[in-house]
Amino acid sequence: MTWADVGSVNVGPLDREVLVGSFSMEPEEDTIWFRITQTSPQDCWNYAFGLLTWRTSFGQELGTQKVYGDVNGQVFRLGNGLPPLERTGGVYFTPRAYNRAWISIDNPPIWSLSFEAQSGSSTSGGAPAFGTRATLTVLADALGKAQEFRITAGIARILLRY
Repeated sequence: MTWADVGSVNVGPLDREVLVGSFSMEPEEDTIWFRITQTSPQDCWNYAFGLLTWRTSFGQELGTQKVYGDVNGQVFRLGNGLPPLERTGGVYFTPRAYNRAWISIDNPPIWSLSFEAQSGSSTSGGAPAFGTRATLTVLADALGKAQEFRITAGIARILLRY
């Protein structure tokens, strides 16, 4: 999959939440990776970080990520292993000025970032369900005697007889 352009933002020390753009996921996808590149200023940014989220009508279904600017670009991940209920949402960025110097500068610099995204699945399928392939083996005690087990509600329980 290739990176899709989501948008760019220009923020100052007093800005609040900014809509970067929208992004849609395919069915069965549970993760969005964002490549964020600082486009201005061109040197190290010491004044702030931002909070990145993807929001649907069901809320921030993939969580929130703390991000920093980097002129070389950096990849951040939003996801919790569960697919969202809705497939299209808005990408939001909230700058957080943690260094008071940015606020106190007479003519504060603007922090500019560009956002690209791609989505996919963060899991490789997990454990197979019972009955789809062999998931259990022979259990033996220290003397080599086979141990009995029972499966109840999808959980294998060893029956110890000593």
